[in-house]
Amino acid sequence: MNYRSLTEFVEDLDAAGELIRIAEPVDPVLEVTEIADRVMKQPDGGKALLFTNVKGSDMPLAINLMGSRKRMSMALGVDHLNDIGDRLSGMLKLEVPNSLMGRLAMLPMLKE
Repeated sequence: MNYRSLTEFVEDLDAAGELIRIAEPVDPVLEVTEIADRVMKQPDGGKALLFTNVKGSDMPLAINLMGSRKRMSMALGVDHLNDIGDRLSGMLKLEVPNSLMGRLAMLPMLKE
């Protein structure tokens, strides 16, 4: 899936059970760091965290959004991270045509 915004990605993480929303007031100086550290040290990398009530800020704070292979795959729109490697490897092996028309013909492939 291609995400048009970070909000859309966060909502998808929530729907997939990959997000913990924290509504309690938290201090951004050391408290957020302590909570995030404990979560990220879990064997699977822990869940993504969304702090919605950060003291001194009107903005929510998202942490650990890419903290697992599953979430990275979701963000990149692939089933497995190896899929991205295979795509990049294939693109690096391409020979660039000498003609302008040949180069223009490659544009749709590069869009992927």
